[in-house]
Amino acid sequence: MKCSNCKKEETWLEMIGSNFICPRCLQKHKIIGLVFRTNTKAFKRLIKKLKPKDYSEYMKITRKQVESAFDLRKYGIKLKTTNVVELE
Repeated sequence: MKCSNCKKEETWLEMIGSNFICPRCLQKHKIIGLVFRTNTKAFKRLIKKLKPKDYSEYMKITRKQVESAFDLRKYGIKLKTTNVVELE
């Protein structure tokens, strides 16, 4: 089958909304790509909860949406913090 995003032939695809997406395209999302590489069952549960309609909506998912929908620490997934503190 062909990936709906990159149009390359792939034997294993994930269904994101109405699109079939290959693993390379799934990993382009920074946070959900980390979940996909770490634990595929957690990834599938996360996609079920967030329910993106297609690949473009999948790419627009924010970190806050992921953290509110799913407890990543339960699966041992740690996200880097983006807090920057300026010292005077």
